[in-house]
Amino acid sequence: MELCDLLQTMKLDSQYDFRKPTEDVIHIDPSSQSITPPLSLQDDLMRDAANYHSDAMLENVTSQPSIESPKSTATSTSEEMLYGCAYLQAIQEQLREQGYPTTGGEYLDTIFTHREILFSYPARHVQCARALSDLAYTMEKRAWRADREADMEAVAAFRHEAWVIASQLAPQAS
Repeated sequence: MELCDLLQTMKLDSQYDFRKPTEDVIHIDPSSQSITPPLSLQDDLMRDAANYHSDAMLENVTSQPSIESPKSTATSTSEEMLYGCAYLQAIQEQLREQGYPTTGGEYLDTIFTHREILFSYPARHVQCARALSDLAYTMEKRAWRADREADMEAVAAFRHEAWVIASQLAPQAS
């Protein structure tokens, strides 16, 4: 996927001021187990171009009747669930399908590119900390190969970035 294509499809509100707190920020209750942002907070990319990434496949699969038992359907759906913005979802999909080499420092490009996208419109990145944690977990569990020798560095970097994003988007005490 080309980064330019992804950035061209982003929509930013020209009225947004990143220094002011917004009404779109979701205050997360730590006791809740499942957090789903309201439809108004989900990425516009997902609604505009359903075939842009794997969400279109998930919608088609879940809309067709299934003969599987409910227990096995829930398991397969949760395995394919992707969190975060469209950029991180594309990285997660690349990691699942093609692998994701870390030797050349690609993970640093991912972190810095996402950081730039995040600062342009923070309200749309509510679940990105979880997406980065998922990326770290997936990299941690995959088998070692020569083109993946920096996986543990990438795991540490993704986890650190997840903590930074979670603390940045956390509600501020007044």
